[in-house]
Amino acid sequence: MNITKKIILSVISMSAVLGTSALAADLSGWAISDYQQANEAGLVSYSVVSNNLHDSITREEFCELAVNLYEKLTGEDMIEPPVSPFNDTDSVAVSQAYAYGIVSGTGDGTFTPDRLVRREEMATMLVSTLTASEVSFNLSDGYEDAYVIDAFADSDEVSSWAKPSVITMINYSLMNGVDDKNFAPLGSTTREQAISSINRLYNKFSDTDYTLALPEITLPEDGAEIEEGDFSVAWTPIDSAWAYHVIIKDADADSVLLSDVYDENSVTIEGASLEVDRDYSITVGAVLSDGSEVYSLPVDFKYKSKAPLANEEYIAENPIAGNMLDTADDYLGVPYVWGGTSPSGFDCSGFVQYVCSLNGISIPRVADDQLHGPGTYVSRAQLEPGDLVFFGSGDYASHVGMYVGDGMMIHSPHTGEVVQYTSIDSSYYQSRFIGGKRVI
Repeated sequence: MNITKKIILSVISMSAVLGTSALAADLSGWAISDYQQANEAGLVSYSVVSNNLHDSITREEFCELAVNLYEKLTGEDMIEPPVSPFNDTDSVAVSQAYAYGIVSGTGDGTFTPDRLVRREEMATMLVSTLTASEVSFNLSDGYEDAYVIDAFADSDEVSSWAKPSVITMINYSLMNGVDDKNFAPLGSTTREQAISSINRLYNKFSDTDYTLALPEITLPEDGAEIEEGDFSVAWTPIDSAWAYHVIIKDADADSVLLSDVYDENSVTIEGASLEVDRDYSITVGAVLSDGSEVYSLPVDFKYKSKAPLANEEYIAENPIAGNMLDTADDYLGVPYVWGGTSPSGFDCSGFVQYVCSLNGISIPRVADDQLHGPGTYVSRAQLEPGDLVFFGSGDYASHVGMYVGDGMMIHSPHTGEVVQYTSIDSSYYQSRFIGGKRVI
């Protein structure tokens, strides 16, 4: 495949996925095309994809990418050494990369696998991978074109052993400065940046087309809202796959569920393994018979609280109460912000005031003023959907929520939490319950 064809593919791939997976927790929009292409070439690995792609990649993880790159450039499987040369890792990829001269240890029989790979190390490993693959390329001697790195203000930080490789990567536009003035040779590289670098090097030196089919998640749909409880994840099957990895990450891109699936292209996720009213993303990987791994583009979903049962007869007679509950439900997951009165962030009283105002009901701003303001007092036994429920001490309300029925309220609890459903009969709220107020 020539470079022109690869550029066209890149544009097509980007246009196909933007607007769907671009919002995934840890895959930046700029990285989508490289990520997809790297997967179609079989260049990625489970340890990289199952971790936060925005976090920096480790030495061991980068070895896995380098080994994949070697095997795809040469069409040959690396030989697996019988014994690890290091006493601090038994990674097969590290042993292979060491045996083929792609990487070296850190001294005294150690590799330091969890240390973040430095940018100058990454450049050296990439050049060593090209050398081991017997690819034809121009390797800098580090002297005649030293001006390339000397143009950076921090050029003196580049180790002498790394300078030829760093210059070579810059000359091929496979690595650049972190800004206009600095190369940051001792800085780290994120996992998605590493995937991008591996893919672009593959583009530059391989004539092989992207041929591997990727699993595509068919359930849930991207952007789906899933109600609390067990749910299914399904994907298109890959003919040569003998196993699948299902990876669910939270909004911080931390893996919260890792599952291996055999002989199936779907799995049931137990709802209890996730927190309600949180955003998540799902990625599915296929392990192929030749050892390659390919991963789907991620899909996002919101895991929502199951709406409590409301008094349908009361709502039928008081439709505004039902409208208030529907309005409140729309803001599940909005973060608590002290003093917040808008969908960008609510405190407890700001939330109920906002919901009431959208339904034509005017109430005071502060919880205690809401308790003592307009409306009719109701006891715990008299509560109906849409009633405001107050908590505090004596007759002073320090917290307010909206009753939805079935012993539950919807509220914005406190800093670090989001709008959610909570039982008013839990020990904390039961002991602080003051009373209710009907404002409709």
